Amino acid sequence: MSKTKKVKPADLEKAIMDKVKSNRISIKPRWYFVLGSAITMIGVIGLSVGAIFLTNLTFFLLRTHGPMGQLRLEMMLASFPWWAPILAIVGIVLGIWMLKQYDFSYKKNFVLIVLGFIVSIVLAAFIIDRLGVNEMWSKRGPMRRLYQQMEYGRGNRMYRYK
Repeated sequence: MSKTKKVKPADLEKAIMDKVKSNRISIKPRWYFVLGSAITMIGVIGLSVGAIFLTNLTFFLLRTHGPMGQLRLEMMLASFPWWAPILAIVGIVLGIWMLKQYDFSYKKNFVLIVLGFIVSIVLAAFIIDRLGVNEMWSKRGPMRRLYQQMEYGRGNRMYRYK
């Protein structure tokens, strides 16, 4: 027999209602949970888009440096913006943490949800890179300045001009 006392559903309901009536706990309105879910979902989407963008930027920068000899590799590592992959990883971790807040994640195998989330971010970034969106953004549009700074090496005179 278990050492903990098993609570029947009717007893649990009565105990909770007694606490509500005595003002020891308060019932939150429905809008509170709807607003919390909406904000969490916006956060997950925002972190996912940010992680996809930064992972895509990392793929683009690695690809634009071309075939690498030892010297080329050393120059790339010296001027590579390490903040982009680090922020992408932080975005993925925060996205996973926010996904864990949803009740559907408790009903499913969470490891599969996490693996699916990571694979979808990397796959989306890879597809965006292969579609040529990076080249378009580096030549025109609002992202032009960022891409050119990243591609030619910000602050490193070796990559400043092609």
